[in-house]
Amino acid sequence: MVETPWGDSGALRERMLPPGPGNAAETVADNQRKRLFGAMVASVAERGYWNTRVSDLVEISGVSLRSFYELFPDKRACFIAAVDSLMQTAIEPVLQSPPDEDWTDDSRQQLRTVAALVAAQPAASKMCLVESYVAGGEAVDMIESSAVRAEHLLRKRLAASSRWAGISADFSTIALAVVLESLRSSLIKGQTRRLSQLADELAAVLLAYEPPSQPLRTAARAPDVRPEELEASDHAERALRAFEALLVEQPFAETTMEQIARRARMSVRTLYANFPGREELMLAAVDSAAALAIASALPAFRRAGSPPEGIRAALGAFFGLLATRPNLANLLLRGVYEGGAQALERRAEGLWPLRSLLVRAAPTELAAARNVFSEAILGGVLGLARRRLIADGPGALPGLTPICTYVVLAPTLGVEQATAAAEGKSYERPRPDVSAAIRRAADGLGADRVWLALGDGPLSIAQIAARTALDPADVEATIAQLEEEPLASLNVTVGENGERLYDSHWPFISTVDWSELTQPEREQISTEILRLMESETRAALAAGTFDSRLERFLVRLPMWLDERGWQELCDALEGSFEISREIQERATRRLQAGGGAAEGSPARVFLVSFEPPPNTGPGAKVDRSQP
Repeated sequence: MVETPWGDSGALRERMLPPGPGNAAETVADNQRKRLFGAMVASVAERGYWNTRVSDLVEISGVSLRSFYELFPDKRACFIAAVDSLMQTAIEPVLQSPPDEDWTDDSRQQLRTVAALVAAQPAASKMCLVESYVAGGEAVDMIESSAVRAEHLLRKRLAASSRWAGISADFSTIALAVVLESLRSSLIKGQTRRLSQLADELAAVLLAYEPPSQPLRTAARAPDVRPEELEASDHAERALRAFEALLVEQPFAETTMEQIARRARMSVRTLYANFPGREELMLAAVDSAAALAIASALPAFRRAGSPPEGIRAALGAFFGLLATRPNLANLLLRGVYEGGAQALERRAEGLWPLRSLLVRAAPTELAAARNVFSEAILGGVLGLARRRLIADGPGALPGLTPICTYVVLAPTLGVEQATAAAEGKSYERPRPDVSAAIRRAADGLGADRVWLALGDGPLSIAQIAARTALDPADVEATIAQLEEEPLASLNVTVGENGERLYDSHWPFISTVDWSELTQPEREQISTEILRLMESETRAALAAGTFDSRLERFLVRLPMWLDERGWQELCDALEGSFEISREIQERATRRLQAGGGAAEGSPARVFLVSFEPPPNTGPGAKVDRSQP
């Protein structure tokens, strides 16, 4: 059963009006349309747009085949009408609602309203935000039209604000793309239960921005865009290039394997020998395009002298590649949507290394998880690039490097430094005094339990005390200490009854912060952390808890790495860090659901990689006289 705005799909037949002359023809037609709309949402949720048949709609709705064709000429017309009805009843009221006096609170509330709509009707929302692009034509036009209206409304509000009046018009496009791509990703992953939290996190990200300290200049002149060659070293690559070229000229829905074979100058049999079908070819093309984009961006990042310079270099290389490969740009920024959820997931997987660079630039002080920040900002960058590609062509894409660099770096570096980095200028960033902060943040009565509770915030002092079994006075003292530590990432909000609510994410020093520290500063911080790790390990060994669990992991893995290997290892450990946080969130939810929020047991995860002294490599002689 699928919940739809027109009722549960299993009960649509029961909504049929009783036969007889008492019902006006318009009333009957309206009833049939609504049942068909509900059937469309249910069928598309289960089968997708292309695999939905008129017979499926008739079966689910109880509307006869004859009545269907009296109402709609075909499936596409019914789909478009359903999308139009959804947009009119759900989105239009949000776009037309007058802003409150407090523009910031109004923006946050509108985000929550949209998130609540999506969470309440995930199947209908996915039909609009994902399957509409698969159907193409008028359905896409309706979605895009509403997006453009929302963008213009946001641009108008920003211009009227004293705080944001000087920000680039492109920021409106980025902000809207941040929201839409985050919602689209949540729908594809089936993660709609946390949309309310996501709305608050996105609001925290977007409302933290300030305009650059001076207008950002456009990047270097656009490169010459030339027709792409279809010749390649093997059949598969030639087919992929032919497919990319066709996708510029016509919709994916109208592209056939026969057309691709003709464009690639190969037999249909040869094409099928390399790709089982059109959908598999789309996924392979997205894989290839994303790999080329990453192969361009990552080396540029690694060649740079610092992470901020690397971000600008990576984005410049990314946009530069798309500018010189217009067919590839069209596939990654436009055509991928026509491939539906699978193609979008494949793009997200392929561009993960680029997102990992943004994770390193994620700020520690925002009330948003680092993975939320990186996914949202990458979505904003891609959304702006898509809009610029449609409006001005691929040659305009390199000009987006400064604004996108600023958007990535501003939350972490601040306005002045991010502006300088966006324009490729040198800058000096004050080094944070973080050693003492890390040590102090780990101190305090019940600090571990308080941190655990804060991970499921926002919570009041009383709620934290109830979950941790600590005295409220001790909780308040711990919270007061954490509020003074910027690295604690403690977020404070005000609840409906005026009480202070606290939320937090695990403390994290970003690669940007770490790169700005001197070697002695890094060593001081590492010494503090290693001392804490050692003391906790010794305590667990002494108490017998270190080896008491079968479900525990202990590995010492000597490795011999090149520079690329170090980078890959760092990326892998950062991924493990994010996965560990997700495991913590799921465990907390299970404990709460079971009524045992105070139960469970503490755990420690140490993720460590380091370069040992030179005499410990392969073939090295070990001085065994040393302990």
